[in-house]
Formats: sequence, structure tokens, C-alpha cells
Amino acid sequence: MKKILILGIGMYFLMSSVGIATENDTLKPYPIYKPIVKVFANYHFGLNDYSTENAFQLTRAYLGYDVKISDNFSFKTNIDVGMPTSDSKYDYVAFLKTASLQYHKGKLKINTGLISLKQFKLQEKTWGHRYIYKSFQDEHKFGSAADLGVMFEYSIVNGLVIDATIRNGEGYKKIQSDQTFNGALGLTYHVWENLVLRGYYEYSEKSINQSVFSGFIGYQAKKLINIGIEYNYVQNNSYVIDQDLTGYSAYMTFILNHKFQLFGRYDNLKSNKQKDEIVSWNESKDGEAIIAGVQYKLEKNIKISTNLQYWAPDKNGSNKEVYTFLSLEYKL
Repeated sequence: MKKILILGIGMYFLMSSVGIATENDTLKPYPIYKPIVKVFANYHFGLNDYSTENAFQLTRAYLGYDVKISDNFSFKTNIDVGMPTSDSKYDYVAFLKTASLQYHKGKLKINTGLISLKQFKLQEKTWGHRYIYKSFQDEHKFGSAADLGVMFEYSIVNGLVIDATIRNGEGYKKIQSDQTFNGALGLTYHVWENLVLRGYYEYSEKSINQSVFSGFIGYQAKKLINIGIEYNYVQNNSYVIDQDLTGYSAYMTFILNHKFQLFGRYDNLKSNKQKDEIVSWNESKDGEAIIAGVQYKLEKNIKISTNLQYWAPDKNGSNKEVYTFLSLEYKL
């Protein structure tokens, strides 16, 4: 009952914020359409005996529209076509990634429907090479990029923004299947023009509660360097008591000129040892990743990169994987 009341209050807040269309709205050429087309592709091959893949891949395509319908309202619909898990009988699967309505007036934003989440959006933007490798939380399933729910953002003072989210918790690939909701609170502070800090906390509860915490520091010197450092922690992962995950990620991009960039990244994923266990509960997936390469911008919306991707698992006896990638992104 309490969860339903919270959602009801949120929807009332949205509806009560709706103003009558102003004369300015009628003077602008609404609706304004912005197509969404983004494609990730690569060719990769292994550099040691344990890295056996050698293939062309088209890993992901985003197709949709972002439509501004008035001074205060816009909506976004986006389909995500990607490669499924290895046990699927299909080469590609398509999901409705976002179908959201946004209200924006002054310092307030309200986003509802199938919404894009902010859990690792800033980290992904600072990393800047999503077409090459996912951001840390996305790669290791610390959270979802989108979900059904409602998000409130409010600019407290210049440079300080708070965001609060209530969502189903299953992500955009599943529908609501239980009575559990995820509540999240984030705070983003642009200390200076070039320095940004973000903290994020998420809580959900079944018979066991699960908590997610992340902290991030980002620095951007225009036309010179981008740096990001993040710490991530999940308590009671997958609602299993004393099953925790910890992860670090650090990345840096040197902007040589408007065409060339050099970049590097280091990831480290660890899990704890549960009571009376000899090894960590997630040992088969724990490990270190290193990504390094060079990017060249062919045109404004076309990027190509040659890069090295290295994975060293923690599990004893597991083999290190080393691949060379030629990665491509093109978009509107």
C-alpha cells in the first residue's frame, strides 16, 4: 500500500505541474523531431591460444525518435537491437529500450514511462567509448540502463542536481514480475567547470534487501584530456545474504586534435568470501580488464578505433584473453 501511495504522489506531482500551453508554444514549429540512429560494429581476433574468436560483429543498433512537442514536454521512443546471450537461438533480439514522457520547467524535470536511468550515465559519458566497451556497472550487471518508473531531477543551486527514482527493478528486458520496487537517490555536483562529483545509492527489498552504492569523480579539460574514476559496491547481490561485489574503474582519454584520441582504461571486479568458503562466491567472473587504443573521427558522426582488450580472470587455472579490435560507431 505504501509503494502504491508513493507512486500516486509522484503521478499527482507530474499532473499538477502541467501548465496550459502558452502563446509562445503556438509560435514555435512543434513538434520538433530528432531521429535516433546509432550502430556499433567491430572486427576482432585473438592474440593468444586461449582467445579463439575471429569474426565481424554488429553488436548493437539503436533506432527511434526524440520529439519535442511543446516548451515543457517531450517524449522519446527507442528500440535496442543487440546480440543475445550465447544460449539463444536468435542472432539478434530487439527490445523497447525507452518509451518515456518528460516534463521540464525551470529547475525541475520529471521523466516517466520506460525511462533511461542515471545510475551510470555520467560515467558512460565520461568514458566516451561505449561502442568499444560498456561502462563498468553496465558490463558487470550492477544495474540496468533503463526501466519502467518515474524519475525526478531538481537543480538545487547552480551546479548541484539531485535525482530520485522509483522503478520496477527488472530493467527494460523484463516486465514487472513481483511486488518489489527499487528506490534510488543520486547527487551530482559540478564543483568547477571541469570537475564533477557524483554519488548514488539504490535500495530494494524482497525477503533480503539489496543495496547499490557508487561514487564517481570526473575531470574534463576541453580539447585536452578526460579522466574518470569510479567505485562501485553491491551488498547482497541478487538478494543473497552476504553475497557482495566491489568494483573499480579508471579511464583516461588524451585528445590529440579534433580527429585523434588516445585512451586507456583499467577495471577490477572482486567478490567476497562467504562464511566457511575457501574461494570468493563470484570467482569465475572476477578479474581485471585493460582496454587501450586510438580513435579516429572519420566524419562528425563516424568514429573508428583500433584497440587492445585484455581480460585476466581471478580463478586459478583460468586463461587470460587478449584481443585486437577494430571498432566502429556511426550515428545521426
